[in-house]
Amino acid sequence: MKKYKKKKNIRKKFFNTVFIGTYVSFICFLYLFATRVTPWDINYFIKETQQHTSALVSTLKSQKAAFDAKRETAAIAKAIAKEKKDSTETKKSKDDDKKDTDEKLLESSTINLVYFDQNDPRWKTTIYGGDNIIGVFGCGPTTLAMLVSTLTDQAVTPDITAKWAYENGHFCNNSGSYHSIIPKGADNYGLTSKSLKSPSKETILQELSNGNLVVVLMNRGIFTSQGHFILLRGVTEDGKVLVADSQSPENSEQAWDINTILNEAKYSASAGGPFWSINKA
Repeated sequence: MKKYKKKKNIRKKFFNTVFIGTYVSFICFLYLFATRVTPWDINYFIKETQQHTSALVSTLKSQKAAFDAKRETAAIAKAIAKEKKDSTETKKSKDDDKKDTDEKLLESSTINLVYFDQNDPRWKTTIYGGDNIIGVFGCGPTTLAMLVSTLTDQAVTPDITAKWAYENGHFCNNSGSYHSIIPKGADNYGLTSKSLKSPSKETILQELSNGNLVVVLMNRGIFTSQGHFILLRGVTEDGKVLVADSQSPENSEQAWDINTILNEAKYSASAGGPFWSINKA
C-alpha cells in the first residue's frame, strides 16, 4: 500500500512540474511578444509575405503563358500537318479518279478510238452471266463499249454493256456472246450497223477510209483459239489495217495485213456477220 502511494505522489509531482513549466513558458512568450515585437516587425512580415506571394503569382503567370504558347504552337503544327495530309489524300483521290476516267486512245488518220481492255481490274472479274466473267468471256460487251464510247458522247464501259447484253438475251453461257450483240447493241445506243457478209479487201478499206469502224468475228488463228470479236479502226499509208483487240493491247498497237483478217474471219457467223460496218446514225 505504501508503495502504491509513493508511485502516485511521483506522478502527481511530475504533472505539476510539466504544468508549471508550460505556464511559465507561455507567460515568457507573451512578455517577449509584448516587449520585443513592434508594429514595424509586423508590417515587415506582412510586406515580405506580400512580396513573396506577388513573386510567386508572377512566376505562375509566366509559366502558364509559356505553357499556353507551347500548347498553341503544338495545336497549330498539328492543324498544319492534318491540312497537308488531307490535301495529299485529296490530290491522290483526284489522281485515282482521273486514272479511272482517262481512257486510252488509239489514234489513226480517220478516227481516235477509245480503247478498253477486258482484263482491266475495274471489270475483269465482273460477272457477265452465270459464272462467266468479263475478263474471259466479255469480248462482245467490251467491243460494243469501244464502239459506243468512240462514236457517241456516252461514257459507256464494258461492265455497263455486259449488263445490257445479259438483260437483253445476248449472253451465251460459256461461249461469250451471241453474234446479235453487235447489230442490236449498235442500234440500242443510237448507231447504224451495216452487214458485210463477204466483203472484199477494197470494201473494207473503203469503209475504214470513210471513218467507219468495222467489227469482225474472228475464227481460230492468230487472234483467238475460238470465236472472238475485234475492231478494225483505220488504215495505214501502206494499206495495212489497224485493230482494237480487247484481249490484247499488243495486237492493238500493230498494223495487220488485211488478208490475214479476211482469211481468219468466221464466215459461219449469224446476225449478218462476220463483218459489220458501224457508224453514227
